[in-house]
Amino acid sequence: MQSKDKYNNSTPMKYILLGDIIKHPNYCKARLDYINKSTEDMFLKLFELDVKKLNYKFLQQSNTIQVPMENKYEENFFNLAKLHWLIHDFKTNGVSFAPQGFLQKTDNENNDNFAAEIHPGTYRFLAMILGEMYNEHILVADKENYFPNHPELSFEEHKKLADQGFIRERKGSYSEIETSQRGENIYTVHEGGNHHDWNIIIQSEELAKMYTKVTIYTDDEDCVARLNLLETTGVEIKIANQGYAYIPFEEQFNGVSVYIPKSDQIEDAFTYDKLIYLDIDTDIVFYADTGVTIINNGTAGCKRLIPQLVKESKPEYLDNFLWARRVIRI
Repeated sequence: MQSKDKYNNSTPMKYILLGDIIKHPNYCKARLDYINKSTEDMFLKLFELDVKKLNYKFLQQSNTIQVPMENKYEENFFNLAKLHWLIHDFKTNGVSFAPQGFLQKTDNENNDNFAAEIHPGTYRFLAMILGEMYNEHILVADKENYFPNHPELSFEEHKKLADQGFIRERKGSYSEIETSQRGENIYTVHEGGNHHDWNIIIQSEELAKMYTKVTIYTDDEDCVARLNLLETTGVEIKIANQGYAYIPFEEQFNGVSVYIPKSDQIEDAFTYDKLIYLDIDTDIVFYADTGVTIINNGTAGCKRLIPQLVKESKPEYLDNFLWARRVIRI
């Protein structure tokens, strides 16, 4: 069957903003919570067993890279590196290709809630959500017509949107019909061989340099006791010396640290999924509402924070991170 015939015999596709989908009153909000929880679990698996190396080999015949994953920890590290790379690459360069999939009712037939089931581009979709890239589009089948004001795409319109992107030529692309659990035929466009995974391997190597260890700092023993759930993950909790500024030196400019200041809601101020927003070249991620500060201790910026410099600095220099090379404020 030719591609156009495949397309015409499947559910019509639409081109919809991510923001329109997740803000729809019937979108399953539990899915968003699940994405955050899954990201947290990725980091916890990384701490559970120190697997931070991926093996690989180039396959010339198939024009791709093979990354064998022999256990769940290697697979977890690969997926974490992939998600981490995509989020930060998208923030810098935008989304290169639109994820594809379909809008499907949730398991409960008695309500009209739905969720987006995405493939190919599952991790691109997750990166878009975690990065709050609501002005980017996805290509989805909308059998239940949740978006009646969005036009159905012709084969030619869909082909143009599926193929457009700036990361590489898609000369080896091919189409498939995928069948959902409810028997719906979904038209999808896939790539042939490429070396996309090389970006993930490089990202994994940089993450391994970052995450030599993870520590949490807070203000006093009472705070330590209140953060006991975080300690059960095997991450050590320590008392900070006058805020965050001495932490990189205390950790010998190694690993990643999180400073959680004292507050009435200190137990809810930090979850491990927030680590995804610390890029490999970022000194600090600062949450203005809670004061939580995620610190990449080994960066060139953080290595400026020797005790002598901290001691002689004005509060505004430290509080506004004027020493840093790159700060993300959330």
